[in-house]
Amino acid sequence: MYKKIGSFLPLSLQRRFFADGLVSRFTSILGIDILVKAMAFILLPFFLHYMSQEDFGKYNYLVSIVQTFSLVCNLGLYVPLSKLYHTYDTKAKKGQLLFTIVFIICVFMMVATLIAYWLNLDYKAINLLFANNIDYSPYRGIVFLALLVTIFSFILTTYFYTSEKIRLVKSYNLVRIVVVNLISLLALYIIKENKVQVRFFYGYLSELILLLLFGFYMARVMLIKVEGKMIIKCLQLGLPIMISAAFGIIINFGDKYLLQRYGSLKDLSIYYLALSFAGIIPLVFTSLQNVWLPIFMKEKDITINFSKTKKLIKQASLSFVFLSFLIWALLKFLLLLSFIPAKYNEVVYILPILLISQIVASITPLLSNYLVYLEKVRLVALLGFFISISTIVIGFTIVPIWGIYGAGLTSLATNLIYLVAYYFIVLRIKNNYSNERQ
Repeated sequence: MYKKIGSFLPLSLQRRFFADGLVSRFTSILGIDILVKAMAFILLPFFLHYMSQEDFGKYNYLVSIVQTFSLVCNLGLYVPLSKLYHTYDTKAKKGQLLFTIVFIICVFMMVATLIAYWLNLDYKAINLLFANNIDYSPYRGIVFLALLVTIFSFILTTYFYTSEKIRLVKSYNLVRIVVVNLISLLALYIIKENKVQVRFFYGYLSELILLLLFGFYMARVMLIKVEGKMIIKCLQLGLPIMISAAFGIIINFGDKYLLQRYGSLKDLSIYYLALSFAGIIPLVFTSLQNVWLPIFMKEKDITINFSKTKKLIKQASLSFVFLSFLIWALLKFLLLLSFIPAKYNEVVYILPILLISQIVASITPLLSNYLVYLEKVRLVALLGFFISISTIVIGFTIVPIWGIYGAGLTSLATNLIYLVAYYFIVLRIKNNYSNERQ
């Protein structure tokens, strides 16, 4: 079966990928991810029915805030987890690494939460991020809980992928999509008022329960031991990624922030629905990246990695373009059958821009992997600084004029700049390596 699935690859690449187990693992993970996404699409019309356009836009905007800030608050420690896990030879060292990462995040979050509560920094952040003031008080506790759950869910998933526990990855992802969405829908059906707060609270409460259940598999292999050298090593790899993620708040969140500032919650609802469809592209890529990264990091010969990456980018790009046509056709089909209400018709026109943007965004990490591989993560932070400036200039120029299309073009332009920048960085690394071998 796997040979049929991998037949689109060149023969030489097939042999290498089958030897590494990439195709079989990718197919296994992708099958579950497709099922998960299919479940999300099946349930999407119900959420659109139980929530108004304004509520749908507001809820997704809040989730975007949590997800974006979680990438900063995890201190980039998923990078040393991916990089160092295969460096250490013993179970004891690997267990110590896991505990060290969890320990650092817990200490950081306790200090950050106390400071935020004391100085009301979260209120100030919400006032900055929302053009129209919202009643934040009912959300305060659950926002901090949502932030913690998102951080540790990401760390847990990274551990599953890095340790190649594919069965646990599939189970965790599948249970999450079913349980979280069904409980959220049930809560929306029973509780009639404040739909945003209801979905936000019950959704993340369900996530917390599942995190505790599946987190047992990581907790049982931890070694409770803190070592200064390991903490320093983790922070050396993680902090530049955290700084890059801080700039990423502007880069990845800027289009949405400017849209709600110069547009409306209805505009946000259309934009987020389009992102739900365009999100199929990064979903597929994430499956590929998560099984590819451990193989990539374990390979000691950089020449082999260059060869594999080049061919993988070509094949992935062609596959994503074909998939984009199918996604757009699916959207049209759902609109024609009225599974998606007619008030969301404008999604048809913004979706192609976001699909192209997601294709570009999905290819870029295959190049940025080299900066982690060679421990040149400081370049990631430096690059993020310059691109965040570009995002601000582009966004403030076109979003006020073109609305949701300006937001989509801002996202596309930012991702194109990222791709071109990483291409030239990796090209220089490759040329330097070739010159050293001569």
